[in-house]
Amino acid sequence: MRVLAALLALLLFTSCGGGPPLHTGAPVGDLVIPTTVPNGKVEVVVKGTYAVGEMVRATVRLLPATGSLRGPLDAFIQASGFHGTATVRHLSIDPISVSAGSAEAVVQWDMRDDSGQAVGSDDYSLVFSVIDDSGRTTSVGATLQVR
Repeated sequence: MRVLAALLALLLFTSCGGGPPLHTGAPVGDLVIPTTVPNGKVEVVVKGTYAVGEMVRATVRLLPATGSLRGPLDAFIQASGFHGTATVRHLSIDPISVSAGSAEAVVQWDMRDDSGQAVGSDDYSLVFSVIDDSGRTTSVGATLQVR
């Protein structure tokens, strides 16, 4: 009887003890957001989260399967909320063209609006267009989480 009680106590003790910490996975690195266009694909590479005041840097990859792609064109940052969507900042980016393989353009945003005021924590969208050699325009977007 004593052996059974000791075994039960040992089992109870080990089941109540803290086990090894749960593994929650590796931290999220860069996110690749793909968009299909009529003649290929566009990828936008962003960080999972940006800190308030940090320079936002995104990479735009143009990957035509046939023909050519040109972009990013007419890039801007927008915010969406309960009151609708508003353009926060118009970006000046030198577009690139690619007709074989792939090409990359870097988009940077200093987290300021068009009037130069710093923006706060929110979810923003990077929006731009790409155009193919047939004149087809596709709008591309990626969410920028600012915390």
